[in-house]
Amino acid sequence: MHRLKEKLLNEHLLVFMFCLAVIFGSALATLFEYDLARFPDCKTYLGLAQFDINQSPVRVYRVIIPFAAAGLNFLFGGIFSKFAPAYFVGNYSLPFCFFLINIILTAFFGSLIYRYCKAFGVDKLSAIIGTLVMLTCRYTIYMAALPLVDSLFCVVVMLTLLGIKLKSTNMLLWAIFLGPFAKESFIFLALLIFFFSHLDKKRSFLYFLYSAILVFTFRYIYEVFVLRTNGNGLMADLRHLPNIIKYLPKLFSFYTLGKILMNTGFWVLAPLLVMFFKPGWGREVLAKLDKWLSWFIIAVVIQMLLSGSMERMFYLAMPVICVIVALSVAESRKLYLQSAS
Repeated sequence: MHRLKEKLLNEHLLVFMFCLAVIFGSALATLFEYDLARFPDCKTYLGLAQFDINQSPVRVYRVIIPFAAAGLNFLFGGIFSKFAPAYFVGNYSLPFCFFLINIILTAFFGSLIYRYCKAFGVDKLSAIIGTLVMLTCRYTIYMAALPLVDSLFCVVVMLTLLGIKLKSTNMLLWAIFLGPFAKESFIFLALLIFFFSHLDKKRSFLYFLYSAILVFTFRYIYEVFVLRTNGNGLMADLRHLPNIIKYLPKLFSFYTLGKILMNTGFWVLAPLLVMFFKPGWGREVLAKLDKWLSWFIIAVVIQMLLSGSMERMFYLAMPVICVIVALSVAESRKLYLQSAS
């Protein structure tokens, strides 16, 4: 009984449940209200879950979550359909299966962010408040609620960042072998792992070689026997490269800046207030952050330019934003205690 109690009261499990509780209601309301047929990404992944492979040549390879949702729907779809709101547009059970998978992955993403904040030496309360930046972000709710696959890639991002920070071989191995199946842009995270992780370069090269063999074998079999095409996905990915020049002016527009700031909301005031009351604190934060994170931010910016969906891709930088807010909360508590004494 004591051992069971210890497992149930595990800090990381409690944080996971906290993340789940915070986003569940808003995510479910979002699922109820959205007409999923209006969103191309949602149509693609719903189509894949129904084994309709006539989809976007880029997104058609991201099958882990759609196929998992299809399996869940096969087992429990009849039960889930009975809970459909009267005003829901279209089939309910399959989107609800996506919802269940995505909300679990999103909550896990949040629990990993909490661990990442703590890895920078902040207390538990500051780490929880830092995690709330992600939990209250509008895109978090979309990611958890809608038939998308971004939640899995966000988990891979956190396994990469946390694995490098904590020198966790297991986390990095999960990222290396899961990442290419989650999203093609994992290539940018792969470079971070290779150059900045604690893994031996020769061993790391072998891990990436095995991962590449797995993913390209899957893509070849998938293309030949299911899609009946050859290399269309790779060519579709390469056709995104000119977007870097095309969307560069958009990156520096007031419109883009405004939408990016909407991802953080008023949380951005936390570090600004600390810098106001403690000039020079910004330099202290930069000193605490790992130097290689600048390369991570560059990788995020490149993905923003490749996609054109600036605020959506900027969301990948959310772990760093959460850490900065957590550090600012910890520092503001110190300043308050000093002023009170």
